Amino acid sequence: MIHLEQVSKRYGDKTALDHTNLNMPQGAMAFLTGHSGAGKSTLLKLIMLMEQPSSGRVVVDQQDLSKLQGNQIALHRRKIGLVFQNHQLLDDYSVYDNIALPLKVSGYNNRDAGRRVRAALDKVGLLSKEKQLPKVLSTGEQQRIGIARAIVNKPRLILADEPTGNLDPKLSAEIMQLFEQFNQVGVTVLIASHDLNLIEALPHPKIHLHQGHISGAFAGGA
Repeated sequence: MIHLEQVSKRYGDKTALDHTNLNMPQGAMAFLTGHSGAGKSTLLKLIMLMEQPSSGRVVVDQQDLSKLQGNQIALHRRKIGLVFQNHQLLDDYSVYDNIALPLKVSGYNNRDAGRRVRAALDKVGLLSKEKQLPKVLSTGEQQRIGIARAIVNKPRLILADEPTGNLDPKLSAEIMQLFEQFNQVGVTVLIASHDLNLIEALPHPKIHLHQGHISGAFAGGA
């Protein structure tokens, strides 16, 4: 599902990734760990095509990302659900409208969008909150909205960047259970996290980033 072949990413004289190899199969769920600045966010951006590697090859879902252009890049991104630490919700939009936004961008009609939005809300346990504004909800509920928005397009891959960074241990565990539920129906899930106490308690592979190099699970060429 996610293959990196000798991938390097440099920003001026700083090297974020250095001849990195990764081979993560379809349907896996894994945690991406490493110190602040280890390259976790850079790796996720490369998979999303928000960044291009300085050298090497990134292949996602059997597509060489360097060969995608124009609409192909948009189609690639629609196959991926993104979850952030800070939710990135629009405060003046209702919960429903926040989740429906990617569907409107994709051209769904109101009826189909409504079905998908309510199905996503149901999966994260917030179906009764669709008319409310995000700012009146708890931090944990806001993160669930972010997850609902990420899954509303029924992605094959979910990328999460520190999704429990602002949550207490109980809420963090609940959010991880949601990711596990999506993984159990075949969605590939990659979660960048520094919450070692939480992820060490979960039975999923760990991918370690240190000084631009990967070790641990799935380290190796495509």
